Amino acid sequence: MSNFEIRNQMKLKRQSLCRCDVSMLSNKIFDNVLSLNLGDFQTVFIYKDFKNEVATNRLISHFLSQNKTVLFPVIKGDEMVAVKPLSSDYSLSKFGTSEPENYEIVDEIDVCFLPLLACDKQKNRLGFGKGYYDKFLSTHPCVKIGLCYDFQVTDGIETHSHDIPLDYIVTESQIF
Repeated sequence: MSNFEIRNQMKLKRQSLCRCDVSMLSNKIFDNVLSLNLGDFQTVFIYKDFKNEVATNRLISHFLSQNKTVLFPVIKGDEMVAVKPLSSDYSLSKFGTSEPENYEIVDEIDVCFLPLLACDKQKNRLGFGKGYYDKFLSTHPCVKIGLCYDFQVTDGIETHSHDIPLDYIVTESQIF
């Protein structure tokens, strides 16, 4: 199956989840993330979920309660930057994601949690195809953790030279 077909199939499967399933599965993924031995880290780069992605609010709250610096993605032109919010004001980006309005750009990142549409057991990630995360990660070395549901793990993703593989994939029942 081509990456185009995989993207379309996974979008439909994810859209078909009810809110209660997203919550239940995300809680299991949260528990699995906490079981990872990530060592001592200070800065976390994490997405704010939308369109039935793995919910990240519990992770964000957990990291904030641990006095970690929590950063979020903001798209600026063709680039993505990691930002520390300076207020609680957020707005919707051109893609429909929630982005801080007032922020400070931060370059140092220890751990990055990535959304995805599909991945394989070799830790290749398939996103929406714009390349924002790959471009960003090529200049920001960090531990890369993909969050997804079991059904999003496929047999194989077609990769390209610019694709950045993940270090971990965490689902509701497995950690790769």
